[in-house]
Amino acid sequence: MSTLLGAIVVSVLAFAGTVQAQTVGTVVKDIVDVAGKQVPLPPGDFTVLAVDSVSARIKKSGTETERLDLGPVRLVVLGQIKDGRIANVVQIGANLIPYHDGWGMTEDCTRSDLYAAVTQYKSGWDVSCLYLKPQAINGETAAPGGEAMAQFARTSNASVSNFWLVAGLRIANRRDVIDVQYHVDPSSLGVTASAAEAASWAPAVIEQHPSRLAVVKDLAAWAGLMAEPLDQGLNHRLTATSFPDMRNAAAVAPDEARRAAQMASLDKLRDAKAIDDAEYQRQMAIIAASATAVAAGDWTYAQVAGWKAFTYRVVVTTINAGIDYMFIGRPFAAGVLVILQVVVNTTKFFFHEMMWQEMLGIGPLQRDGPNIIEFGRIITASSG
Repeated sequence: MSTLLGAIVVSVLAFAGTVQAQTVGTVVKDIVDVAGKQVPLPPGDFTVLAVDSVSARIKKSGTETERLDLGPVRLVVLGQIKDGRIANVVQIGANLIPYHDGWGMTEDCTRSDLYAAVTQYKSGWDVSCLYLKPQAINGETAAPGGEAMAQFARTSNASVSNFWLVAGLRIANRRDVIDVQYHVDPSSLGVTASAAEAASWAPAVIEQHPSRLAVVKDLAAWAGLMAEPLDQGLNHRLTATSFPDMRNAAAVAPDEARRAAQMASLDKLRDAKAIDDAEYQRQMAIIAASATAVAAGDWTYAQVAGWKAFTYRVVVTTINAGIDYMFIGRPFAAGVLVILQVVVNTTKFFFHEMMWQEMLGIGPLQRDGPNIIEFGRIITASSG
């Protein structure tokens, strides 16, 4: 038993030793390693402003208690200056030691009062979600990066906004987690903003302000593009080496960006002699074929429901015709009855399908929800 425990301790220490340590003041670009996981960054240089390790807290029935068994969580804060302003602040949380029972999702991913809260997939342990929200800095809300960011701004003679847009992403599996908050000064995307104007940036009224809405859409599109690289980075398998700008990100089709990343990965594999030229060409042809298929147009849920109703009626009508004729014994009367069933029941079937999707928001692929675990203060919340 002692030998087994010793092996576990050695393996944990070996894992911790392989983690690339971040040093305050160093400059990183495109990708940053945090607790052995890779996190994509917006274009440009970022300065590491703070590095810390904290414990987690579980929140249950309104009571918070420390959870040392979850192990330390590495927190890293990065800042970027553009045109004399703090343009971006990135706050990253990642576990240093694997935990056996999952890390769950953040509560912001479940809210309905934000610009967006999207869950790409989730189960009892695995989750990929993102959210977008405005953040006005006031007496109740601290500035992103805290004192570390404030000191960075002072020493760099850079101005700091009191209003930010936040794109948060959480990727977790049963053992590991990455939680990232990209804080963006709207001025860096071409629209000035301040805490005094926060009401006009509220999710409920943002559509009334086209220029502000365009900025939110760009940030939403960019965050969506980052979900897959972050998912790869959780397992330290990030293949892309650079990422698109936030400006005009809404104009970039997600499928197009995904295909470009796949092609870049194939280029790297070929250059590294990991695949031969024949396999390279075959895979490139597959990607090109997928682009052609997408260009032909994807099916909407209404189309799916319509075809399901049609194929369902073919089978059921055949059965009903036989049953009606068996009991009625008159072909004409049985035929009229079948026609009425086709018209009425097909319509009911179609609108029943659409009701579940459009009114109740329940599509064909649903998964059980995970626990909720917060970062920032590193608060874990169970569902109990």
